[in-house]
Amino acid sequence: MQIDDVIRKINKLLAIAADPSASDQEIQLATYRAEKLMLKYKIENKDIINKKNSNKDVIKVYFDDRYTGYTIWTLNYIAEYCQTKALYNGKVNSTVKLGLIGFEDDIKFAESIALPVIKYMEETLKDLKECYIGDVDFRIYKRSWCHGFAEGIELQLKNSLLEMKNNKKFELSIIDLHPAIIEYANNNLEHKHTRSNYSSREAYDLGVNMGSKYTFDKNTKTIKKGADN
Repeated sequence: MQIDDVIRKINKLLAIAADPSASDQEIQLATYRAEKLMLKYKIENKDIINKKNSNKDVIKVYFDDRYTGYTIWTLNYIAEYCQTKALYNGKVNSTVKLGLIGFEDDIKFAESIALPVIKYMEETLKDLKECYIGDVDFRIYKRSWCHGFAEGIELQLKNSLLEMKNNKKFELSIIDLHPAIIEYANNNLEHKHTRSNYSSREAYDLGVNMGSKYTFDKNTKTIKKGADN
């Protein structure tokens, strides 16, 4: 059997394993058979995704609305989980256009996860500003809160990925960023850095706490806000 035929067969098995209508037994069997083929022919996860996307183009998509620039930190973590690359256009200390680089299907998936979280951040920032009575400039408070929130999201994603790696159904769904996306980003993105010597520990801790209330649902492959966390 030629390697391309093996990869096509593996992709069919993975499609069965990812089908929401498949039973647990079907998922486990399809995953087992895919893993067996990968071991037999020494095929790695990156080889599967490279072949799967070899005929697709890497694209760049911006979200429709503008958002607080500091939300890019949260988007970075979510994008990485979804095998995409986050970007922004504008000044990070103002409002910016947020976007993603990747393959179309992955971008749609990342956007469906990221937008509710970012919109929640925007609503929370408005509430925080209305009731803020601290001594630190609110712009510093906002930056620190966004930093903490992103760290909370990252923590939840890391925990979720560890759980998924121990779950046979999802073991093969965790893959690295496609080389074509990395190359596109390196050739088309201007690397921007922000410098600030001021921060609010109170805001950062609050952000971490609130970001940690979002948990990754390994069954539906979405991020949802935890009700009781």
